[in-house]
This record gives sequence, structure tokens and C-alpha cells, in this order.
Amino acid sequence: MTKFQRFLLKRLAISVLLTVIAVSVIFVVLRLLPGSPFEALVTSGNLNQEQIDEIRAMYGLDQSIWTQYVNYLWSLLTFQFGYSILRSQPVWDVLEPRLINSLILLIPALVTTAILSSLLGMYAGWNRGSRLEKFSIVSTTLLRSTPVFITAIFFIIVFAYNLEIVPALGMRSIRATPDGYLETFLSLDFLHHYLLPFTVAVLYYSGDFLLLARNGVIEKRGSEFLKLHRAKGLSEMQQLARAGRNSMLPILTYFTLRLGMIFQGLILLEVVFSWPGIGRELVLAIQQQDYPLVQAAVFIMALAVILANLAADVLYAYFDPTVSTNGGGSA
Repeated sequence: MTKFQRFLLKRLAISVLLTVIAVSVIFVVLRLLPGSPFEALVTSGNLNQEQIDEIRAMYGLDQSIWTQYVNYLWSLLTFQFGYSILRSQPVWDVLEPRLINSLILLIPALVTTAILSSLLGMYAGWNRGSRLEKFSIVSTTLLRSTPVFITAIFFIIVFAYNLEIVPALGMRSIRATPDGYLETFLSLDFLHHYLLPFTVAVLYYSGDFLLLARNGVIEKRGSEFLKLHRAKGLSEMQQLARAGRNSMLPILTYFTLRLGMIFQGLILLEVVFSWPGIGRELVLAIQQQDYPLVQAAVFIMALAVILANLAADVLYAYFDPTVSTNGGGSA
């Protein structure tokens, strides 16, 4: 077994351990919360206590904590998330469209800002001390340090309420009745609602990619290989292209990490825009203490982060000889 293979197995074992810890924390925290999903039903008089006990037994909530925990781990392992308590639907039927809605919003925004901000950061780093560099650093740092819901509310006030250019809330108009994902996402109505949250998401992510690209180009600018290219007569833009290409590894690694954390970073964005994504659904499920729904949503988010970290570790170890002793995979 090569050193890289041992490194990979070690990272896989750590990822499995982190997953178990994460889902265990979810299980414990939910059951430490005061109240239960059924209190509102009892208080409103819709169900009596005997009916509540029957429902608790149906969901296994009358069993011992240990039995509930084992059943919970098995359900996650088999991706059989059970039924939502308050929606009376399979959990996956509730989460699947929300998950797709989130990915449709967040992945294009992340890819767009990764490309545009990285290119701008490389150009700013190559022209160090210019007005462009100063403005880009100040503006993106300001946007990144401002809570995303503040930026979202500001954009809603300006572009939705004052200028009335785009709708403020939702993913489609109330009267729209699309049939299937194609009619939903390939329509002018969807695009009209999409522009504002997409723009806010792009701006929110822009600062990190810009600074990474800028710092990478600044570091490479004085390197020996660029001096050689300069001596060969390469133009400034050709030198910039080579400097940018050689500083891409941190950007690719950060993109992988950010892809895993994509849901958590913009939960508040979905709430502000009433975007029917998995983040907004998680907030509602927590408020209603819908255990199966919360457990499944948080598990999906935690798994995405852990897998992204694993992918980032493997990328760095494979392509960067300073991380893996054997230079990333030779025997």
C-alpha cells in the first residue's frame, strides 16, 4: 500500500467518525429541546393525549433513547428517513424538491463568483497598488463581512420595493402552476424571481475568491519561472495567465470546501427571500420540532461538509508534493 493510499484510508476513517459524531449531536440536541412536536396539537384540542400516545408509538418516540438512537443511525445508513411528523409525508418527498431548489440557486452563484472573482483577483494582484485593487479589496471585504441577510434586505428595499424591478419574495408568482422541473426553471417568471437572490449570493461569495486569487498571483509574480518567461519575451497578459494557472490549487480547494458548506452559509438568504430551499425548510422544521425532517436535513448538510473536506484533503495531497510525502500517489 502506498503512502497516498494510507493517507486516503486515514481521511476516510476520520470522515466516517466525524459523520457519526455529527449525527449523534443532532439526535441529542433535538431531544434536549423543551416541548415536543405534539404540544400544539394537544393545546389546540385537535388531538387528545391517547391519540398523541398512539402517534408517538407510530414514530418510535415511546421507546428508550438507546433504541431510538440505533433506529436513527440505521435510517440514516439506509437513507430511509421515515415520515415527517407534522406533514405526514415521507421525509425525502419533502426534502427532495427543496434540495433541488437550493442547488439551482446556490451552485450557479458559487460557480459564477468563483470564475469572475478569481479572474478579477488575479488581475488586481498583477496590478498591485492600482485603484482597481484597492476598490475590489474594500468592496468585496465589506460585502463578505456584512451578514448576508442585511445585504439581502438592502437589495430587496432598493430593487424590489423602491425601483420595482424584480419581485421581493418567492421562487415564482402565486398564479404560476408549472408542471415539472423544466417548466419551473426554464421560464421568464422563474428568472425574474431568481435574479435578486442570485446576485446577493454571488456578491456574498466574491470576497474570498478574489483575495485568494490576488494573493496567489502576488506570491508568484516574483518567482523564477516568471522571470524566465519574461526573458523569453512573453507579454504581460501571458505572464499573468501563467501566474494565475500556477496559483489555482488554493482556489480549487476552497471551491470544494465552499461547495460542501453551501447550504449552511445561505440559510438566512433563503429565509429572507422566502426561497423554498432546504435551508428555509430546516428552519421551519426546527420551529415545529419535526424530528425526522430536522434529522434528515441536518444530516444531508453535515454529510456535504464532510465529503467536501475529504475531497479537498485528497486534492491537496495528490497535487501538492509538500502535503504527501511521496508527492501524491507514486508507489
